[in-house]
Amino acid sequence: MSETNGAPGDGRQPRAGRFWILAALIVAGGALLVAIVGMATREPSDEFSRVAGVNDSQRIFGGVRQLGDRLGFGNAPVQIQYFTDVQSVPGAENLLAVVPALVDSEIRNGVVQMLFRNRSLTRNPTQISFYGVEAAELQDAGWNYAYLMVRNLDLAERAGAIDEDFLADIAGGIERLEIPVWREDFERGLDPESAMTRGLEEDDKVAIDLELRAEPAMVVAGPSGTEVLQDSPDLARVRAAIARVR
Repeated sequence: MSETNGAPGDGRQPRAGRFWILAALIVAGGALLVAIVGMATREPSDEFSRVAGVNDSQRIFGGVRQLGDRLGFGNAPVQIQYFTDVQSVPGAENLLAVVPALVDSEIRNGVVQMLFRNRSLTRNPTQISFYGVEAAELQDAGWNYAYLMVRNLDLAERAGAIDEDFLADIAGGIERLEIPVWREDFERGLDPESAMTRGLEEDDKVAIDLELRAEPAMVVAGPSGTEVLQDSPDLARVRAAIARVR
């Protein structure tokens, strides 16, 4: 038998066999190296892959009509314009304390409809997170987005910034959202001349005209009148205003 094939029964692999085994080991080693390098060079946004509050968001807003910036039935007798900043701690605390409770009762029962108004509590009326909310509103999921945004502010604080990767991760927490469409709308909206930017600036102007202070606020309107609730109104104040204007 040829020397190139090895002697029968000597326990050695043929040279061709040894070549393929060596090649397989090299490929496996290369894959392991790529995995190690990947872990070492992981993008910061990876830490946002687990968005908190996803199940809560589905439970709170599931089955409730959303259309653009509106939450609830369009013929509800009481309308609340909610001016808040989802990048701020006061905005997060107020939304979490008031909105879920209203959804569970007055909104789900058809008494109240709420309109979301992005309103900066700083001097910048077009903060980047506002575009995330607005892009989600184009798919009728803006309230889910705002809720997940405020639920995950601690992640942004740990990373030191709210950037596009973080906002995309928030969008990923909404099951029915088409992420490529959301990203396209978001990026288009960032243009200073876009309709989205103009809309944010108009909401800010309305807040200024209403002399809203640098805290979350609500404008509660119904058949019996209109009330402006300043300074992070709690649930009791909101419900009392609803009763008065209804």
